[in-house]
Amino acid sequence: MKADLLGEDLDEWNLPLLHSGMGWATNERWVARYDAAEEKLDAQLVMAEARLMRRL
Repeated sequence: MKADLLGEDLDEWNLPLLHSGMGWATNERWVARYDAAEEKLDAQLVMAEARLMRRL
């Protein structure tokens, strides 16, 4: 499923179109969840990289 969400540019998410029966408010909540998860992942990657750099 992750591969379906990724576009040609791996740094940019392509969220699926609004599903039938799903309201815009629900869709916006899902978009916000994706954005929050991406921010959390970025923060974790920065911390992991800092730990690795301290070992050098």
